[in-house]
Amino acid sequence: MELFAGLLTTVLGLAGAPGIAIDKIATDFLRGQIVRADVLEVRVDNAPNYQILLGNVDRIRVAGRGVYVLEFLRIDQVDLETDPISIDPSALQSGKIILRRPLQAAVRIVLRSEDVNKALRSPTIQSSFKNLSIDISGTNKNPEILNLTNPEVTFLAGDRIRLSATLTSQPTPNKPKPTNLDVAVNAELKTIGGTKLQIINPKIELAGTPLPDRIAKAFTDGLNKVLDLRQLESKGITARVLKLELTEGKMQLIGFAKMDSIPD
Repeated sequence: MELFAGLLTTVLGLAGAPGIAIDKIATDFLRGQIVRADVLEVRVDNAPNYQILLGNVDRIRVAGRGVYVLEFLRIDQVDLETDPISIDPSALQSGKIILRRPLQAAVRIVLRSEDVNKALRSPTIQSSFKNLSIDISGTNKNPEILNLTNPEVTFLAGDRIRLSATLTSQPTPNKPKPTNLDVAVNAELKTIGGTKLQIINPKIELAGTPLPDRIAKAFTDGLNKVLDLRQLESKGITARVLKLELTEGKMQLIGFAKMDSIPD
């Protein structure tokens, strides 16, 4: 949200400046806030031009290809388009953005399996896969402390996803030698009510042996809680998924977000 707030400040701060190419300056600003991008363009639609002096913009469109928002995460395609924007121009003088109407935007994102896997294997993400408390039995009584290595995500046709990794136990006095256990999850990835991404009908294998459905459900329930977009509402953001499509090697997500105000 800070990124988009900065873009709005840049666009509206140029109001009335003669000979200024707003589209180029907005694009340069956005490029300066990300790591890099193969293609990145910002288009500010405004007619008549003088209405930007009043804090009004018809539409802002952003198109990016091969965008690295973080050093380790590549987004194959991103397209964003806002509804008309209206802010209080006098508030800009104090560096604030006060919306006179909710800010709404539609967004389309395409991710590739290979880019997600590079991110999962980066040192930044790998550090979060250490010392995990995982209950393999599904009883919630005897969780083990494990490290997760070699994670891999594969987007499959028919809105299916495959997750695989190796679970490595930590040495203990009773088990001084670490053991490795390969885990694989095949499941459908669906949207529920536009607010949740849910793993449906998971089939889990440990070392090639299918787990009972009861344990598979326990294994995925925690992950599904993380994929609930309603968590964003505490930050004043309403987000909805309009379309989720998985094909061989790619995932496409189309949705929209609404903010009643932009945090300082």
